[in-house]
Amino acid sequence: MEPQIWAEIKRLYEIEKLSISEIARQLLLDRKTVRKALQAQTVPAERISRIRTSKLDAYKTYIGERLAQYPRLPATAVYEEIQRRGYTGKLRILWQYIAGIRRKTTEAFVRITSLPGEYGQVDWAHCGTVQIGTAVRKLSCFVMVLSYSRLLYLEFRLSQCLEDFIQCHINAFRFFGGIPKKLLYDNLKTVVLSRLGTSIQFNQQFAAFAGSYLFEPVCCNPGRGNEKGIVESGIKYIRSNFLMGRTISWPLINADALHWRDEIANVRLHASTHERPCDRFEKEKPLLLPLPEHEYDASIIRTLKATSQALIHFDGNTYSVPYAYAYKAVILKATCGDIVVRDGLTKIAQHRRSYERGMVIEDPAHYAGLIAEKKKAFASKLKDHFLGLGTVAQIYLDGLLSAELHVPHHIAGIMECVRLYGKTEVLQAIEHALNYKAYGAPYLKNIILQQRAARGMKEPLPIIVTVKPAWTQLCVEEQDLSLYDELCAEEPAESAEIADPALSNVSADAPQKEPSV
Repeated sequence: MEPQIWAEIKRLYEIEKLSISEIARQLLLDRKTVRKALQAQTVPAERISRIRTSKLDAYKTYIGERLAQYPRLPATAVYEEIQRRGYTGKLRILWQYIAGIRRKTTEAFVRITSLPGEYGQVDWAHCGTVQIGTAVRKLSCFVMVLSYSRLLYLEFRLSQCLEDFIQCHINAFRFFGGIPKKLLYDNLKTVVLSRLGTSIQFNQQFAAFAGSYLFEPVCCNPGRGNEKGIVESGIKYIRSNFLMGRTISWPLINADALHWRDEIANVRLHASTHERPCDRFEKEKPLLLPLPEHEYDASIIRTLKATSQALIHFDGNTYSVPYAYAYKAVILKATCGDIVVRDGLTKIAQHRRSYERGMVIEDPAHYAGLIAEKKKAFASKLKDHFLGLGTVAQIYLDGLLSAELHVPHHIAGIMECVRLYGKTEVLQAIEHALNYKAYGAPYLKNIILQQRAARGMKEPLPIIVTVKPAWTQLCVEEQDLSLYDELCAEEPAESAEIADPALSNVSADAPQKEPSV
């Protein structure tokens, strides 16, 4: 069963107090179908039925456009046009179809006068853009006006999505303290999926919402914006009286709109009714439909897949989830203020919703375990880099293992020496240390310092890149300088003999402490 049929059955039974037989007669349904719809708490599952096709189906859109442009165009003229486009069916089928369209379009659709509690009108107003941080977002104003009293509700939003549209309805109903029996719309995509003449296919989620709140959605005829002139006048009044000359800032605009609504808009003397909307509303409020016992959940729900960095993307921003959910599908539920991420029924993350763009909102707790795992991976990678120094590095690693030292600590110290002094000096120090079986990063650094002191070289200052800490670990590949040796006429002076590291200030009992030079 379609949601709009289910909603209409409930409305006729609960509000209009019609019998099951009368509802079945009006909607051309079987009484069993009506009874089944009234017993269901939600929209009954629709039974899949065979759809009959017609040779005219492919040309109905074109026929509708032609009749909208030329309402009195004869069926024979339309028949000749669609024949040139490939139609092979009979003229009789076209006659029946056009007669049905014209018969429907002559029916009355919108009431000009409204009874108390009978009608409300709804529309969006485009209000330009608003700056939020470094982002520029479109600003829209949701407006609902009760047709009898002219009582106005407005609310500013950064989106016109279906979930925001429904939530604005709920907020308006809460403000009025009740629900009008019918609400008038133009052909918004959030309300109407498709339309041909007066044949309307409503958005199923919106129809289910209307059924839950027992109001009837009514749509204007295409191109007839005057049919909802009350809300159009309300939007014009908002633009001229509230927005004109005002500096808009988010989210303060909604607080300003609330004050303007209660202190100016709804207490003014209305030009059409010659009464104040708040006074006229006192007659209308008792005739509004009551609010439902359970409020409709209009949260935005999306199924998203986390990235390799355990991040999900939503509304122009990025939010973290626990690292164990990297590459996995999760369910996001967003309200105006919060983002909640679930795995099934289990809540795995919660963030404050950001309305900027390009922001990365992270919870450090989501990466706590990952950092510990990455430290192990970093140590393994550092070992591979150390062994890449050459064969002598593998021999020295075996010596570190035999000495029962903390190998990752010493390899990290040796690679730090490579970064500071270069690969050549470290390899020379390793070869010298192997002669004396001196294993450990402090021994190697002491040899390098003694060698550099003998050549009169100063200690290099470490370079720390605070903006990009990972760059601090980068090593510059050394170039072959033998070309310069061939160009030099004089032989380089012999380096001073390096003292025995075993006899230096390094203590063999405490190999992990850096010795003095």
